[in-house]
Amino acid sequence: MSELERLQKRAKRERVARKEAERLLEDKSRELFYVNQTLAEREAKTRSVLQAINDGILTYDEEGIIQSCNPGAENIFGCNDSRLLGHPIASLFPQDTLLIPAEGHDPKHIEETNIRRDDGSNCPIELTIGIVNLESGRVYIATLRDTTERNSAQERIKKLAYYDALTGLPNRSVFLDRLELALENAKRHNDLVAVMFIDLDRFKRVNDTLGHNVGDHFLTQVAKRLRNTIRTSDTVTKLHKDDDIPLLTRLGGDEFTLLLSRIRNANDVARVGQRILEDLRRPVRIDGHELVLTGCIGIALFPGDGEDADAILRNADVAMYQGKKRGRNQAAFYSASMNETALHVLTLEEELHQALRNSEFEVHFQPKVSIQTRKPVGAEALVRWHHPKHGMMLPGEFLPVAEETGLLGPISDWVLGETCKQIRCWADSGKQPLPISVNISNQQFNGDDLLIKLKRVLQESAIDPGLLELELTESIVMENAPRAVEITRSISEMGVSLSIDDFGTGYSSMSHLKRLSVDKLKIDRSFVMDLGIDSEDEAIIKAITALAHSMHLEVIAEGVETEAQLERLGQHGCNEAQGFLFSRAIPADEFAEWLE
Repeated sequence: MSELERLQKRAKRERVARKEAERLLEDKSRELFYVNQTLAEREAKTRSVLQAINDGILTYDEEGIIQSCNPGAENIFGCNDSRLLGHPIASLFPQDTLLIPAEGHDPKHIEETNIRRDDGSNCPIELTIGIVNLESGRVYIATLRDTTERNSAQERIKKLAYYDALTGLPNRSVFLDRLELALENAKRHNDLVAVMFIDLDRFKRVNDTLGHNVGDHFLTQVAKRLRNTIRTSDTVTKLHKDDDIPLLTRLGGDEFTLLLSRIRNANDVARVGQRILEDLRRPVRIDGHELVLTGCIGIALFPGDGEDADAILRNADVAMYQGKKRGRNQAAFYSASMNETALHVLTLEEELHQALRNSEFEVHFQPKVSIQTRKPVGAEALVRWHHPKHGMMLPGEFLPVAEETGLLGPISDWVLGETCKQIRCWADSGKQPLPISVNISNQQFNGDDLLIKLKRVLQESAIDPGLLELELTESIVMENAPRAVEITRSISEMGVSLSIDDFGTGYSSMSHLKRLSVDKLKIDRSFVMDLGIDSEDEAIIKAITALAHSMHLEVIAEGVETEAQLERLGQHGCNEAQGFLFSRAIPADEFAEWLE
């Protein structure tokens, strides 16, 4: 049972107990004044009742003079009965408290009236006044209940229901309520309202590498930093000094939202976003670690980007993801085209799930050729999608969506398994097998079971591990260099060769490169396409080739389309090449024919 449920049950029990006490008091009062008993018996019963009740009980006459009190009243006021008896009851309560109701008036309930105790402290109470008519005159009975603990419980319930437990910021429920109110006011006054959706870049890496405790501590520091940034940026967007202050909330995980009401223009919002990004970039020191993370901000404006709270928040989220696609660490405004893109991504994601279930993918093979002999030396396995409506789709059309939605890992696993099956098929048919390379995705490499999956597919296909080559992009290797050293060593021990793809784009350091168990460097196509035209590209290729050969690594160039490019690559000592000059990526049966 959660703390919220326990507090709610406790509050319910207190309400039941309070009603029972009031009923008991009413019964006892009636018995005190109306039952035909001797005076001594009535006084004894009254004293026993007053002693047993924890609430404070005061009786006073029509002049407001206190006639009796119980220990509960002494505890509430923090004094003994001599401080109460014979004194005006009005001196104990705020001036506007109604203590002498008119005749026929119902019992008076006053919630959260504050009284001042003898030690000077305030005490919140719930006050109930009853009236008893006797032959000697009217008597008033005041019941006082200390509500300190109940108020504290209610405050805890409110905090659990409306505030984030980790950062203390308001939660999504509060944000949507405030956004609805801001939109209503904006409609009346023809104002602008901005919603900023803030998401930290690569925060998952903090949790995965340093643990959730460090991640939680980091989030609390980010929340404090955002609050301070908003205070300093507050005047930027103000139309009047009495405008509502911005509302910062945590939606969950590493996602925050900011509501700006009655803003002047979009440029002011952009300036606030820029200040937030600048502050997020400052290092955070936690437990000896210096963490530097960036963020991405999506911005949606009312009335242009949506008519209600849900639409505005959704479109700010869309804008944030578009910003991440453009390179992260930036603020992006929403536009209608963004919404179309988001719908396209959502549709494509659903279709990718279906494609995996229905086996709509196919592996094609692009030959690799020795530059010196012009003979085939291998191939690269590349995935294609037979889309039911759009026909054959190339990787660039769907793999970015697969990566964003977490499907790149399963698709890459499928390609690895199918490639090994095809190598086995060629071997069984008597064809001379060639090494085939398979790209390893970021999701595969950072998963915990890459080595397990690799061992399994090798065992199931029963192929020579030397016929399989894995390609890791330079960026994957550089993101977690220590892990890359460990993983590449384990893969090499299995007999599988490795190459670094897109080399020259990820700024590998020599100290990391020499520790990796790799066999080849693959020059990125961006350096090959202007070979012979751009002297800088030519110098880079010469440097990469010299570096690789000094480390006893082979060099392969991708994207080769002309004889001139091939000739220059050979002059610089490049070993292999692949590209349209030899063949596009083709199905397995066509690749076998091409080899023949």
